Amino acid sequence: MVRILAALALVVAMGSTARGQEVSFSDPKLDLTIALPVESALKAHGGAEFGLRAGYIKPRDADDGTWFGGVQLRVPLTSVLAVEGSIEFHSSEFADGDIEIVQYPVQATLLAFLMPESKVCPYVLGGLGWYYTRFDFSGSLSGIDSDAESMFGAHLGFGARFVLGGTNLNADLRYIFLEPDEDALQDEDFDTIQLVLSLGFSF
Repeated sequence: MVRILAALALVVAMGSTARGQEVSFSDPKLDLTIALPVESALKAHGGAEFGLRAGYIKPRDADDGTWFGGVQLRVPLTSVLAVEGSIEFHSSEFADGDIEIVQYPVQATLLAFLMPESKVCPYVLGGLGWYYTRFDFSGSLSGIDSDAESMFGAHLGFGARFVLGGTNLNADLRYIFLEPDEDALQDEDFDTIQLVLSLGFSF
């Protein structure tokens, strides 16, 4: 829980930075400055970016790691900050195959680019996720009924963006903090390491 709260604090702090870097225009009648950071950033930095993503994911107590696939959408807020929404699919086995878990993670992520004008741009990230999860039990645990639940978690990480004309190749490493409510899984550690590779197309 302490780790999740720390991750949330980082996301809030990064969001505050985004609000402080606004592009504005003046109302000629009222002579007021009105901030439109997202619209201006979209014009200045090539618009939103739709991407395909894939990679490797390993919950700490899973029998093995597994591959996943999904889609994402990134929207620039400024030259330095962007928000990303993504959805994926993967399955993992625990307890020597007696527990199979199918998961659909939906993540919202804030990214901070450290060298935004560079063709190779490192970034840090933080965000929250909603994880629809189905549990199927077999073998020594076959007496437990299959179940599903929604888990919420936080994630932190870092990566790099490689600019290839109108296409961006992104690679990042994320650590995900997850705690299931299912009684049969209380002894399992669901904290997860995730390697993400994505190819984004501006539109």
